[in-house]
Amino acid sequence: MYPEGKKEGMKQKRKRNTVKRILDSLTYEKQMFVKLLMLVTIPLIIMGIVSCNIYIRSESGKRRLILSAYSDEITREYENILSSLKEYYIDATNGDTFKWLVRQDEIPYSQFSNMKQALRLLEGNYFMEKYISNYEFINVTYGWVFNGYGLFPYEETGNREEVDGFLKEQKKTGLSVYWLNREDVNPPMIGSIRLSSSVDTSGMLLVVKKENGSGGISWIVLVQIDEKMLRAMAEGYNKLGYDVTILGNGKVLLDTNPEMTENYLKEGLKGSGTYRFDSGKKYNINVRNEDTTGLTFVVGYDASRVKKDATVFVLASFAVIAVFAFLLVIIRLTAMAFSKPLLMLQKFVDDQNTQIKELFVSNLLKGELDDEKIESAFKKYEITPYPAYRMIAIVCKGENNQLKDKYTEILTELSEELKKRIFITPVNYENRLIFLVGAENNIEVDNKTVDLYKEIKDYITESFGFATASGISQTFHKLRHVRKAYGECAQALYNKANKEDTQNSSLALFDDYLAVSSEDNVYDMIIENELIQAIDSCKEEEAERLLELTIERMEMKSVVGIERNFYLIRLLTAMLNIPGAAGVALSDVFDSEQYNILNRITQIYGKQEVVKAIGQEIIRPIIRKLSEKRQEGEGSEILKQVMKLLKDSKGNITLNECADRLCYHPNYLSKVLKREKGITFTDIVSEEKLKQAKYMLLITEYSVAEISEKLQYNNVQNFIRFFKNHVGFTPAAFRKEHRK
Repeated sequence: MYPEGKKEGMKQKRKRNTVKRILDSLTYEKQMFVKLLMLVTIPLIIMGIVSCNIYIRSESGKRRLILSAYSDEITREYENILSSLKEYYIDATNGDTFKWLVRQDEIPYSQFSNMKQALRLLEGNYFMEKYISNYEFINVTYGWVFNGYGLFPYEETGNREEVDGFLKEQKKTGLSVYWLNREDVNPPMIGSIRLSSSVDTSGMLLVVKKENGSGGISWIVLVQIDEKMLRAMAEGYNKLGYDVTILGNGKVLLDTNPEMTENYLKEGLKGSGTYRFDSGKKYNINVRNEDTTGLTFVVGYDASRVKKDATVFVLASFAVIAVFAFLLVIIRLTAMAFSKPLLMLQKFVDDQNTQIKELFVSNLLKGELDDEKIESAFKKYEITPYPAYRMIAIVCKGENNQLKDKYTEILTELSEELKKRIFITPVNYENRLIFLVGAENNIEVDNKTVDLYKEIKDYITESFGFATASGISQTFHKLRHVRKAYGECAQALYNKANKEDTQNSSLALFDDYLAVSSEDNVYDMIIENELIQAIDSCKEEEAERLLELTIERMEMKSVVGIERNFYLIRLLTAMLNIPGAAGVALSDVFDSEQYNILNRITQIYGKQEVVKAIGQEIIRPIIRKLSEKRQEGEGSEILKQVMKLLKDSKGNITLNECADRLCYHPNYLSKVLKREKGITFTDIVSEEKLKQAKYMLLITEYSVAEISEKLQYNNVQNFIRFFKNHVGFTPAAFRKEHRK
């Protein structure tokens, strides 16, 4: 063994050598290519991500300021136009000219000058006429109509049925001046020609009317607004990414984004803020209510567009990386054309280095090197020793003429990954493949030997079609003992492996012939490793076969009492680690009643009974849960996050707190949980608290009152009532029953 200081120094040296070996495995131009690419790639990716985040933050803040400014500007522009129109027609209908028009009990065909003044009055002044597409004056009391197309009796109205319905609606409306949008009404047209003697009640209208004392209407003026002019103003803001909606009396007068308007009205929103709609889109909205016109102006933008725009920075980073990588490939190909002689020289040097190391290992196997020469070789070849070693010797089963040239080929085609895990280098010595394994201690070298043996055996079988016979030495701690370890491997192969059939691979350990305790037996670890792999691969029959073999070996060695329970618990613990490695909690595999499963199984002594119990209570539930998880896939990411929050808080968290942490609306989160789990958030919390309560009752010595306090119940009686309602027992009765 080595002193602690020297051991620590060797660890550091091995780490440096590991990095060096990885770099040395690449040719010079590959090293330069990788280094240059990483030198550019990592900063560019970081820069892209940082730029993306900076853009999102700055742009979001800027957009909120611009939204407020645009909202004021839009409200002011529309308010100036619409309030001017409204005030003009209120003043106009109170003037002498309009009063004269109202008093005419017959159509004033002959009073040309007065009608001309009335015409100018209804058409509006120069400022307003570009926003007015038509007007209608209906003298309801005396039954005649005046509009831009002429004068005619009301009873001769071409679309009278529609106009009668409109007037009935106006009788029910108590407002005398208001805005109205009738986009759903078609104008009175025949093809492209307006219906003669008709009244147009379609489009966006300013309604001015006067009611008579009997509850009817004396007269009504309909001013039809040219919506194209108003929409053109809104479209300018829409091109900048801001949507405009104008509401009057809760009705839509104008909008540039029907989706935003529909969600705004559907949600019953009133004030400004950030809203996430059912469609999944997130909008920043600013609302202005104007008393002069009685209109509501809603201005908003899609907040998710900021993130979409920000992805340009990340994409730009990847584009630059792609261009740089392409240029490096061109440079590398050019360099390769000029560096072929250098590559040949490097290959020659690598081959020479490998041959020197093979010679060194061969000399170790022959026992021709003492400690001084071994230490000198370590310094010369830059090899760092380990405190513990094992040797694996492998021969292929088959006809000798088949194996003549195969050993060299097997070593040549061995993957770089496997070569890195072999100490110094593998060699073909006396028609045996020799592999040295080094590690920091005996346990670690055992584990590394198990893994390496299985991978090499599988590689030879799958790639070359040969079954193998393998011998493994005892653990040794000095490399001058390599010759002795080789003799142990040869002895193990001679005593057992060569007597096996040639169709199946076999393994023999020299430990078996020294009657060492089971604790140091590598063969047991190999079977254990294969059993774990069978369970992880969901091979139930193979797992139960290996389990039966393990129990049978323990019986053959007459392992009983505490020693038997020690090895059995070790085997069961290895099985129980499988779900955790696959990302599955043990509480999802086993019921709360199975917390004492280890104790129960160690109290079963019959071989068949033990195999049956482990198979039914451990192997099958684990395989079933692993299969379900792999079939279900990832599932809902939101559900996973919620379940993690519940587990971390032991169920002491509310729906609103979950929603705040995950940045979702509580209603949306509730819908997702209901869809994914089929139960409410409250039910999920109850399940988690029940699981935590059962665990603490069975595993800990906490009192019922302490468990109630940890689960944050107001008093212990509430906790007892909750537990009994769900389990059927009080907490104390449950603990007593299941701890028997």
